[in-house]
Amino acid sequence: MCHVARDRRREEDEDERKVEKNCVPVSPVARDGRREEEEGGGSRTGGKVASWGGDLLHRGVLPLSFAPKDNHEAQIQFALERGIPAMLGVIATQRLPYPSRAFDMAHCSRCLIPWSANGGLYLTEIARILRPGGFWVLSGPPVNYQQRWRGWETTEEEQRQDLEKLRDTMKSLCFTLYKLEGDFAIWQKPTTNECHNQKKQDGSQPAICDTEAYPADDAWYVPLHTYVPMEPCVTPFPDNYVSTPLRQWSERLNAIPPRILESKDESAAAFQHDVKKWQERVEFYKTVVGELGSNKIRNVMDMNAGYGSFAAALIDMPVWTMNVVSTYGMNTLGAVFDRGLIGTYHDWCEAFSTYPRTYDMLHAAGLFSAEGHRCELTDVMLEMDRILRPNGVVIVRDLDYVVERVANAAKLMRWNCQSFSDDHRSVASEEVLVCRKEFWTI
Repeated sequence: MCHVARDRRREEDEDERKVEKNCVPVSPVARDGRREEEEGGGSRTGGKVASWGGDLLHRGVLPLSFAPKDNHEAQIQFALERGIPAMLGVIATQRLPYPSRAFDMAHCSRCLIPWSANGGLYLTEIARILRPGGFWVLSGPPVNYQQRWRGWETTEEEQRQDLEKLRDTMKSLCFTLYKLEGDFAIWQKPTTNECHNQKKQDGSQPAICDTEAYPADDAWYVPLHTYVPMEPCVTPFPDNYVSTPLRQWSERLNAIPPRILESKDESAAAFQHDVKKWQERVEFYKTVVGELGSNKIRNVMDMNAGYGSFAAALIDMPVWTMNVVSTYGMNTLGAVFDRGLIGTYHDWCEAFSTYPRTYDMLHAAGLFSAEGHRCELTDVMLEMDRILRPNGVVIVRDLDYVVERVANAAKLMRWNCQSFSDDHRSVASEEVLVCRKEFWTI
C-alpha cells in the first residue's frame, strides 16, 4: 500500500500502468498483441482497483485479480463494477482455490506479503499455480530499494537484506531470475522436475510435497504445508505430465487440453462433444436472452462449468466468464485453464467469495440436480440473489421437476421467470428457465 497522504488511488493507478508497460511483454500470453481477444491467464495478488488487470484486458490477456476484504476499501468490488475479473482471496495458511499449472504469470504490486518468511511458504503456492516456464513479477519492496527505501519506513540495509533473502528463496524453489530492472523483478519457473529431484537427493529445503496425500490440483481447504505446520514444500510436476506446449491463442480455446490427455477418467471425444453441444446451446440462449451480446451483460458466472465450453462459446461477446467447478464433482478446472479461460473451485453449500450485486448473469446447468443431495435449493438461490445485480439474468438448465422447484422459489424472491424447451437438451425431461431479478426496495 502507498504510504503517501494524497490521492492514493490515482497515484497507484499511475504506478501500475508504469509497471504494466515493462512487465507485459515478458508474459507468454501477451505475445500476439491482439487487443480484441481474451487470452488466459494472469493472476494478480493485491488487486487494488485492478487497473493493471483492466489494461491487460485491452492487450489480449485474461487476468484474474484477488485481494482480501480489508479495512481500506472494497477493492474487489470496485474491480467487478469496472467489469474486470476479480474475486476475494488471500494467501495465508491454505492453498488458493485454483489448480496447479493454471496461470502463465502472477503479479504482485506492493502487496507487502512476507515472501521469504517461513522458508518461502507463500512462494511455494505461487509456484504451484504457475505453469511450467511461467513468470512471477514483483513490484514494490524490496525491489529497487536503492531508490525507494526512504518512502517505505525502513532502512536501506534492511531492504538490501530482504532482497537477498528473496533471491535465495527463489533459487531454492528452482526459479531463475529473468530480469531485475527499475521497479520490477521477474522470475521464471522451471519446465521440468530436474532441479527439484537434484535438491531432493541433496536433502535441500524445501521438501517435495506429498502429492498422494495432497494431489497438486486439490485446493479446497488444503493447507499450504503437508508435513509440519507452516513448513513449505514444493509441488512437483506429475509423473504423467504432458510437456507438449499449449497452442497459441485462439487455437487453444477449442483444442483438446493437455490435462485431458494426462487423465485416465476423461476422454478427448467427450470434450469435443461438450464443445459442440454448448456452441449450439448458446445460439439458443441468444434467442431467449436479448441482452446477451450487448453491453448490458459483462460479468458472467457459470456455476457448474465442466470443461468451460459455455464460456468458450461466449468468447466473441463483450463478456468474461467465471467458471466455477464444484469441489464435489469431477475436477475439470485444470482443463478450463488449459483452454485460456479462468475459474475457481467452490462448494455451493457455502457463500461465494465476492461482494453483493457483482454479476450480470448467472448460468446454472445441472447444478441443482448435482448438488441437491448436499445443498438446500433455497440456500443456493439466496446466494445467487445476493451476487446478482438488479435486472440481472439467471439461466437454469435442469430436469423439469427441478426447474419447477426453482421457479416456485424464484417467485418468492421477486424474480420474473419464463420456461423454454431447447432442442439441444441432454434428456427429454430437461428444461430451460430464464429469470430476471427485479429492482425493489423496502
